[in-house]
Amino acid sequence: METRRLLLLPSLLLAGVPVANCIATPETTAKGSSAQGCPEFHAGQVLDANVKVDARVRSFVQASADLGGAASALKSAVMTACGGIASDLGATDTWTALGDTDDAVKSACDAARRGIVAIMDAHRDANFALVISRGECHTDFAAEAQCEAGCSAQQKCDPGTVETRCDPAELSVVCDGNCSTQGFCEGRIDAEANCEGTCEAECTGHCSGSCTDESGHKTDNDPNCHGKCKDHCSGKCNGRCMVDVAAGIQCGSSVSCKGGCMSTFTEPKCETECTPPKCMIDESCFESCRANAAAKPLCAPPTVKLLADASVSADVAKLIATINKNLPALVHSAEAQGHIMVDEVQNLGASGKLVLEASGNLDLKSVACATAAAETLAQTTATVQVSAQAGAAVTTDCSSRAD
Repeated sequence: METRRLLLLPSLLLAGVPVANCIATPETTAKGSSAQGCPEFHAGQVLDANVKVDARVRSFVQASADLGGAASALKSAVMTACGGIASDLGATDTWTALGDTDDAVKSACDAARRGIVAIMDAHRDANFALVISRGECHTDFAAEAQCEAGCSAQQKCDPGTVETRCDPAELSVVCDGNCSTQGFCEGRIDAEANCEGTCEAECTGHCSGSCTDESGHKTDNDPNCHGKCKDHCSGKCNGRCMVDVAAGIQCGSSVSCKGGCMSTFTEPKCETECTPPKCMIDESCFESCRANAAAKPLCAPPTVKLLADASVSADVAKLIATINKNLPALVHSAEAQGHIMVDEVQNLGASGKLVLEASGNLDLKSVACATAAAETLAQTTATVQVSAQAGAAVTTDCSSRAD
């Protein structure tokens, strides 16, 4: 089994201090502001090919720009979803005046959480149940491998395969045999999974615990459950099912197994970042390729349904409508995309530190652009963490109060 490589972001960067400040060189001090030294650098844009910088710097700068643009889009998506929930539930708008900032995201999501908690706590008799059919995200391995081929120009590097470069727990495959216990059959709305375990979405079959249907009606030990099963579901699941039987189960036709296939498999996908290929070459280039891929993940949209008795209160009806409308974006952005980006922004920070530490071998333009990219990456780190945490907290508050 491969051991997953984990690079930690320097502590000063995690604290929000730009990397360049702790490793500034005489050249950068003399040059002055990095923004003045590299005005061509902009988050979310491609660095002009006419800008003459070191090849290592160019790959780091472009990766930082790509992640910066992706972080901005992530923040916007979380802000829109949280603001939509808060507004629909009658909260006073405290976030718009804060502008396009991380504080605005926190304010909107905090307001959404307060509205959700107030209604769900006041109307427990509505029998809330949250059904989530997750849309998985994975990096574009083909695009990443193509980028890495350019890094390998000085020496041959085998790009490997998805399965050899993915954390086994994050490898999703179409399994020819059984998906092992504690693995996940990843059902979808259009392809239900066989389930012997915990169904995250709607269970169709025998439920050994409480079963809550779409109208909020709850039954116990229901052999014909069609809704959210609190305990063991034996039947079909149109979302993710965590297998809990020792022998494992076959997930079903066109349904992926994540976390352990007990036989041969096809269609491997990695639901996290891929580790770099093994080769004797400067890994900062590969790190940039990983960052580029992480900034543009391939995602299937999730679906969310809040099941409850809407007749209990008009507030319950409003909550059902806004959760079904806005929570999918939070699951998609804060969990699926955010999971990939949080890991990669940390790895790129460590790679950028190595590039800047080699500034004695770089020309002034390269130093200025690398410094500008590092400063932007510090803000990207904060934005991704705030957006992912704020969005996930809304989902947690809602799911923790539903059966």
